[in-house]
Amino acid sequence: MEDVKEMLNEQERELERIRQKRNRKPNTEGLRRLLNILFLVAAAVGLVLYFAKPEMRQTALIVIAVGMVLKIAEFFVRFLL
Repeated sequence: MEDVKEMLNEQERELERIRQKRNRKPNTEGLRRLLNILFLVAAAVGLVLYFAKPEMRQTALIVIAVGMVLKIAEFFVRFLL
């Protein structure tokens, strides 16, 4: 009976250690949400500029490229932090 209690206590300690480890991960949801919103805005503005103003196509492509950089940054935040 003592062995079972000791095993349960050990499992409880291990479970608590795992919970604490999970809680140490920084909360990046707000940053990811902001980066996604900025990406969507940049993509929309870039597309509108590209098709509505043919003389501003280079600017539109730069805006779209900035949006892509934001999306790549969001990707790294999601998987590396």
